[in-house]
Amino acid sequence: MMEKIRTIIVDDELPARQGVRTLLAADPEIEIIGECGDGGQALKEISARQPDLVLLDIQMPDLNGFEVVEMLDPAHIPALIFVTAYDQYALKAFEFSALDYLLKPFTDERFRQALARAKTQHRQRESSDLDVRLRQLLESYRTGGQAGNAATAAMLQRFPVRKADTVYFVPVDEVDWLEADGYCTKLHSGKHTHLVRGNLGSFEAQLDPKRFVRIQRSAIVNLSRVQCLKHWFHGACLVQLKDGTELKVSGAQRRRLEQLLEQLA
Repeated sequence: MMEKIRTIIVDDELPARQGVRTLLAADPEIEIIGECGDGGQALKEISARQPDLVLLDIQMPDLNGFEVVEMLDPAHIPALIFVTAYDQYALKAFEFSALDYLLKPFTDERFRQALARAKTQHRQRESSDLDVRLRQLLESYRTGGQAGNAATAAMLQRFPVRKADTVYFVPVDEVDWLEADGYCTKLHSGKHTHLVRGNLGSFEAQLDPKRFVRIQRSAIVNLSRVQCLKHWFHGACLVQLKDGTELKVSGAQRRRLEQLLEQLA
């Protein structure tokens, strides 16, 4: 039996969703598993259902399409087809590794071309280099960084930081520690603090576990910035960074932190 491509439609306009649904319904390889009318709902639905394909509008209430993608778990990014009435986002869409960019209004034939690309990627996905790197990266995270050079190559090297209409990049080596802030993460770099899209767990999976370690539920530290450890209460301790910042280390993470610091000594 043919495995169907599990698909979610995201658009804040009901007629647009209905039009896409009609086109998808004519294809026996597609299974529509959800529809969303805003970015916040899309983020929850995609994270929970983990579809193979998402047809994603860009201009939406709450979160736009790019923000939704930025906040998804990097290990579970579906194939993306951006569907929008605005042509100025095309370049950025492909920077987000979109399969295609459908500019409204589009013809049925143009839609079928985009869908054909999605089918091709779905068939090749298990053997693609991208998925191999993602699996290695996750294995590296689970085993404490022993997955090898391929996983290391896939690790995050720079954080994209958005200020107004500009995106610039902060090298991971310049970050002292990361702090959870809801769906976002604060980067502490010297005297500067940057707020970036994506939760702390998603960044933890992308960072080199030999260089960055989670010391508590809401904090990850750059081991090269650690000055010393201070004993605290009930088996916990404080880590002091070179800039004087002190952060609590949970009892469960203390031993791993000590081992990693010993390896750097």
